[in-house]
Amino acid sequence: MRRDIAALTAREHDVLVVGGGVSGAAIAWDAALRGLQVALVEAADFASGTSWNSLKTIHGGLRHLQRGNFVAVRASARERSAFLRIAPNLVKPLPFLVPTVGHGARGAEALRVALVATDALTVGRNRRLDAAHSIPRGRMLSPAETIARVPGLSAPGLTGGASWTDAQVISSERLVLAFLHSASAEGAAAANYVTATALRRDGSGRVTGASCRDELGGQEIDVRARVTINAAGPGIDGLLAAAGVTLPRVPLLRAWNLVLRRLVVPDLAVGGRAGGRFLFLVPWQGRTIAGTGYEDAAAPGKGARGFLSDVASAFPWANVTAEDVALVHEGLVPGEKGGGVLWTGHRVRDHGRDGAPGLLSALGVKFTGARALAVEAVDAALRSLGRSRVGSRTDTVVLHRAAPCTGSLEDSARAAVREEMAVHLEDAVLRRLDLGTAGPPSPTEVRTVLEIMAGALGWDEAARARERANLDSFYGERRL
Repeated sequence: MRRDIAALTAREHDVLVVGGGVSGAAIAWDAALRGLQVALVEAADFASGTSWNSLKTIHGGLRHLQRGNFVAVRASARERSAFLRIAPNLVKPLPFLVPTVGHGARGAEALRVALVATDALTVGRNRRLDAAHSIPRGRMLSPAETIARVPGLSAPGLTGGASWTDAQVISSERLVLAFLHSASAEGAAAANYVTATALRRDGSGRVTGASCRDELGGQEIDVRARVTINAAGPGIDGLLAAAGVTLPRVPLLRAWNLVLRRLVVPDLAVGGRAGGRFLFLVPWQGRTIAGTGYEDAAAPGKGARGFLSDVASAFPWANVTAEDVALVHEGLVPGEKGGGVLWTGHRVRDHGRDGAPGLLSALGVKFTGARALAVEAVDAALRSLGRSRVGSRTDTVVLHRAAPCTGSLEDSARAAVREEMAVHLEDAVLRRLDLGTAGPPSPTEVRTVLEIMAGALGWDEAARARERANLDSFYGERRL
């Protein structure tokens, strides 16, 4: 996978995807696998926006039961199984446990019904999965079993616990790159640090691609395409405005996940309630992620420190303090009108009805739904192209390079530059090498990567100092 600007401009593509987060990457993979000629551009680095901020979990739909949305339960379980199948080295089963207290909605009776219903609705969840990736039935635990599984747990009125299994993404950045590697292997042309500045139109008004700026080389380029898919996440409205499409703006929420330095519970995710919603402590890479907190982005309030207070309230037995927080993950996600409420699904819109034929928008919320969003978006692209539907196979075809980095740090850093478009120190440390997503890596590790990249990319002393300063600034901004 090489950063080849000439490949973007050399032909008219069937599909241009704008946005290199998990949604855009999954769309590029699905479209390329169906035989379409695909281009993808990302204004910054792949997975550097909202996709970088993640609780690293793939949910099977239990949370949808409280709304009685049985279709969503089945869909989430289907997507969880698909990720376990197509990225088995990056997505693993993870046990979850929620202590039960008293009766009613939080009691053992209600959660027992929820587990039984979920198992019944997802009876085919282990089809084509090996034993190591299968999802067992949920079950209720006694108070003694619950306390044994969660050392230190103290919950007045504890009646037991609800235990079920979902899945965890070992590295969300590597998963996005796996989609891109797979798309590239099928002929897609992708490039990071290429900004779509305007949309092109022909004489009939149809969108025919985008005018772009190569942020590294400085040149202006035109990427021609028969269909353009806007998968720019929080930037989706800006690209629509560039096309002259006026729609109600998507409300945005600011989301936080806190990486804790210690492993609170080593082998399962634990749920707790604060402010009327569930939070989770999730074990990850020898540390813990606490998440997820949301706040209306248009009316900032408590911020990450306020979310830490929610975490402390949800898990008083864990004694989480500011000193535990190694890194604050932060991103923007779509919410419902009124603020504070996360979207529960994804949306694909053909803007032909808005006066911009040839333009689609695809907006997702969570990693769980990214592949399904891609299927729907490519189905819509095929309709816009006037082509017969070709079925998606992305739920069964194993992704390329879907594994954590192996080998020496030096070799991995060279591969990041040579094969994965790492052009800045942050790209490698944060999104290629699994080195700095859980907190600042050691100075020795950073120096090693810096020297490898400097040699490969021809950085002089000023460039080296600038790259190191930018990385330090990144971590400085993501502390409590």
